[in-house]
Amino acid sequence: MNFYAISGLINGLVSSFMGMFVYLKNPRGQVNKSYGLLSLSLAVWSYSYFLWQISDDYTSAFGWIRLLSIGAVFIPIFFLNFVFSLLNLQEKKSKVLLGGYCIAVLFIPLTFTRLFISGLSPKMSFRYWPDAGGIYFLFLVFFFANVICACYSMFKAYIKPDGMEYERNQIKYVLIASAIGFLGGATNYPLWYNIRLLPAGNILVSVHVVVLAYAIIRYRLMDIKVTITRTGIFAAVYSLVMGLPFFLAFCCKERLIGLLGVNWWTAPLISMAILATGGPFIYIFLQKRAEAILLREQHRYQEALRKTVKEMTRILNLEKLLNLIIDVITDTVGISHSAIYLFDPSKKQYKLMAGRNLTEEQPPVIDERSALVEWLESRKEPLLYEEIKRGIRGVSFVRSPEELNREIQVLDASFVVPGILENKMIGFFVLGEKRSGRMYTSEDFDVFSVLANQSALAVENALLYENIEDKVKQRTTELLEVQRQLIQVEKLATIGTLAGGVAHEINNPLCAILTNVQMLLETDSTMDADTQESLKLIEEATKRCRTIVQKLMTYAKKPLVSAETAEVKEVNAATVVEKAVAFLRYQLEQENIKVTVEVKDGKFTVMGNQNELEQVITNIILNGRDAIKQARENGMIHIAVSDPEDWVIIRIKDDGGGIPKEIITKVFDPFFTTKEVGKGLGLGLSICQSIIEKHNGLITVQSETGKGTVFKIKVPKLKENALKTAL
Repeated sequence: MNFYAISGLINGLVSSFMGMFVYLKNPRGQVNKSYGLLSLSLAVWSYSYFLWQISDDYTSAFGWIRLLSIGAVFIPIFFLNFVFSLLNLQEKKSKVLLGGYCIAVLFIPLTFTRLFISGLSPKMSFRYWPDAGGIYFLFLVFFFANVICACYSMFKAYIKPDGMEYERNQIKYVLIASAIGFLGGATNYPLWYNIRLLPAGNILVSVHVVVLAYAIIRYRLMDIKVTITRTGIFAAVYSLVMGLPFFLAFCCKERLIGLLGVNWWTAPLISMAILATGGPFIYIFLQKRAEAILLREQHRYQEALRKTVKEMTRILNLEKLLNLIIDVITDTVGISHSAIYLFDPSKKQYKLMAGRNLTEEQPPVIDERSALVEWLESRKEPLLYEEIKRGIRGVSFVRSPEELNREIQVLDASFVVPGILENKMIGFFVLGEKRSGRMYTSEDFDVFSVLANQSALAVENALLYENIEDKVKQRTTELLEVQRQLIQVEKLATIGTLAGGVAHEINNPLCAILTNVQMLLETDSTMDADTQESLKLIEEATKRCRTIVQKLMTYAKKPLVSAETAEVKEVNAATVVEKAVAFLRYQLEQENIKVTVEVKDGKFTVMGNQNELEQVITNIILNGRDAIKQARENGMIHIAVSDPEDWVIIRIKDDGGGIPKEIITKVFDPFFTTKEVGKGLGLGLSICQSIIEKHNGLITVQSETGKGTVFKIKVPKLKENALKTAL
């Protein structure tokens, strides 16, 4: 047995295995069936080649060569049929195929005549090699015409301007594999015409068969350099494993007999056992070394992605986590653009959460019922856009291939990777083309799938952490608010107690003063007009003091008084304002502060407590007075009452010094005051806010330093007021 016999055996085994494997992958597929026929013809040719090379007599060698010729006749037409199937040209080129099959059938009987093979003769190191008959050149013309036609068709499809990148990639691999296989197999033909050229390329037929199979099944993942390298290493290693023992048995038999006697056969047997044991390890070692060189850049970024998988489980901030993933994918892998969508259960849609180099047309959300989401959830594996455009995989899982195609175009996605957690998709990556122009490989599919699934777990952890953190903050805020309210209640209770004592001490002398004044006014008829006027002023001032004491009691007791005990009735908001202003006007004028009231035409009736509303207006006016006195000697307070739509609005504006921005949000907090120590407790505006909120209203403040402050009070009109049942 020689190297050429071994190459024939390897070609036969590879062709048989790959042909059956590809066909069983999709028995109904035209490409798979045509590849199966091509592999069958190659297997017939290869096994016949092997048996011819090991034949010991002329007759058996001639018989195997004739069977080999029948296989060779069908190789070119089966190859053409395979290429037309690959390019979807079978119907268009049906007449060409029919003509080719007819010619091939006509050649079958000719292979049994001397017109095809004139005889066998020793040539170079071969004992029996065929001599070409008179019409053998016609077979060669037929053979190369079919091969050239197939290669030309692939070349036209490859250079087509509107061709798809992955389709061109597939065609490129088939073209290269075909060139390798047919040029290698063609080294058998020169010796038919006594041209002294050994068929050294015969083993390359196996490379052709393997690359074609890989292009059919996993073309999107194939790197031609890697595939050819793997096949070459495999062929070299196992040629050594199978060839060396046979070489020892046939070429060194006499020497082995001289050394080992009748047990000479143990030498090739032991060598076969050693090589067979070490062959797989040698193959794996050489394969890894070769791929480490060819795929150095790819392995670099895949290792970076694996490190990212470990790192991101430690990140609990969702925004930081997503940005890390996007940055690593885009920069390390070198992708034109990328995005991450996460599922929002409340809105039943996937929301764009992070991205790089995205256009304005990038959809912010994707509905959970979209064709893309349906595809990803049903397959739970990465989606390659080129496959969808060609209708290769998964189309039956979606409502409409056109709809899926359109959605991916809108996303400008080349590669979409779902993130699966506990059999549920919580999000997905959208990846653009690699800037290097290279395709996504099988290793990329695996690494990105692991990255997406680990990202899903990390996102779930980050969301859980944020939810816990939010709940802790919420509970902390609630506890602080309860504590604040308890402190306020305690302080107000203390103030209420003190106010009761103070009121008692003040009311006694006030009653005495008021009683004596009133008695003088009623009994003394001899007093002059000036004295009588003075007594009336004293009476009025005393009553005012009594009212102030009553308001003090109201301020102190208000948070502690239940809503049900408050007197509720129809109140005119304009009247409330006028009474509060009348009560304070004299005092304000004494301090050089002018108060103006603007009441627009309308209805200002609300449901509420008049004394409480007067308390609010009075408090805000006095605050305005204090603000003016801190800024200047005189000023103005303007009050406007209006009734837009369903509200009564009271605007109280002063031209004081204003409230700084950094503290304006605190003015309604209890015990917060901007006044000097001892001049305010900070309860007034807090109580005002409580009163207005009890009236289903709203009080807001706007201020600008140096330009004054505006308080705006909104209370619903009577027709929309619900206080009849609430107070």
